[in-house]
Formats: sequence, structure tokens, C-alpha cells
Amino acid sequence: MDERGTANTPAHPAMSSPTPPREDQTRMDAATNSQQAGTPPCLLFLGGRAAAQRLASILQRARDQGHTVWEMAAYTNQKSALQAIRLLPPQAIVAEVNGKPDSRARFCEMVRYRLPVVPLIALGQPSTPNAVPWSDALSLPLMPDTLLALLAEIGRPAGAPVLQRGPIRLNVATRTVFSINGQHHMTPKQCALLHLLMTRPDTVVSRSEIMQAIWETSYMEDTRTLDVHIRWLRERIEPDPSNPVYLVTVRGQGYRLNVSA
Repeated sequence: MDERGTANTPAHPAMSSPTPPREDQTRMDAATNSQQAGTPPCLLFLGGRAAAQRLASILQRARDQGHTVWEMAAYTNQKSALQAIRLLPPQAIVAEVNGKPDSRARFCEMVRYRLPVVPLIALGQPSTPNAVPWSDALSLPLMPDTLLALLAEIGRPAGAPVLQRGPIRLNVATRTVFSINGQHHMTPKQCALLHLLMTRPDTVVSRSEIMQAIWETSYMEDTRTLDVHIRWLRERIEPDPSNPVYLVTVRGQGYRLNVSA
């Protein structure tokens, strides 16, 4: 409370002013306060202060013009960014790359392990774009229309990254599935597989498409790994895994997640 008895509202990191806070710990405190206030940061930025200021300025200008835009939390080092991701998973991540062959590779590897489907966007031109599983890239100098169009394509954030299909609910950020069998934590591959099926409800997804999307291979001579993952998913979502009613096999084609009423 201030001297007038008015409640002080914590400023959101990098959004109360175009100039980002001076210390990463300040950003962490603000992210915690935002979580408690029910307004989590949706876009996480990792990079230099100049780029963070440019991003914040673009988002603030769009907000001033009456647009609904993403909120942002900015971090200058990977350790602080990873701590923030564990505290409050974002809906998208933008990482500034510096042109080195292994730039951000370790960070992106750790992010992809924890958040298998969250968009990873490179700011700048990676020297070895195939070395990191980037979802997209933003060129420098950063243009407002380009940034806002990309965020619009990703989709406006709406709270936690939770997907609900019938009786099955998946929290992608925590890799947790909720079903009639209770709550279960999953591995990154299990989560990615269930997420793929949940984004294609009541539709047959071929085995080859699954192998390509989840394991990034077109090799189909040995798909026992897929069979094992399907069995694991059934143990988490089916009333009777031996007689599945949700995750069914379509012989000769693939799998279908039945969630229609």
C-alpha cells in the first residue's frame, strides 16, 4: 500500500517501460509477482538488452494502439531464463543468436526437453540453423509487422498451455496428463505424441507421420518404439488399456484418438 492507501501493483517485466529492468533477479521477482496476480508472462526473451528493449517497445506500442498483444519477460543469461521457465512456462520463446555455431544450442536442448511443443524462435540468423530445432526465425533489424504477424500466427496466449479433448486434459508445460485414471507425468516423447494426437482428434494419424513428427525419421522397418509409447499412453488414459476406447488402432493405417461425445 502507498501513503494514499492505494495498492501497489507489481510491474510486469519489460512491459512497464520500453527499457528492461537492470537485473535478471528483478525480472524473476516480477515474474513471480505476475504469476501470483494471474497475469503470467507469455513470451520469454533471451538475449541482449538492446534487443529486449526493441521487443518491449514494439509490444507496448501495439498495446497503446488498442491491440491485444503478448506480454514479455526478458532475460540476459540462460541460467535465469531456465529458472523462469521452470517457475512459469511461457507460450513462446525468442532467443537472440550471436552467429556462433553452437549459439543457444544447449539452452534450446534443455527447453525442448521440458517444453517439447512450445515455439522456439531465433532472433537473427543462426550459423547452423539445423543444429537447433528452431520453429521459426526473425531477421534483424526487427520490424514491428514481422514480429506481430508471427505472434498472431502462433496464436494469442490464453493462460496455461493446456489442451482438453473429451475426458483427456494435457498440460504441455508440465508434461502432465489428466484422465479418468488420474494424473500422470510423462516423458517429452510421450507428451509430444499425445499432443500430436490431441491436435488431430477423431482423425487417423498414420504411423509414418507419427515417426516423422516425433522421432524425425522416415525409417519404418522397426517401429517398436512407437508401439511401446502407444501402450504407455493407453495405460494413462484408457479405462482398460487392453481394450482401448480412446486411443484406437486403425489397422493398416495408424492411430485415432476418439474423443467425440
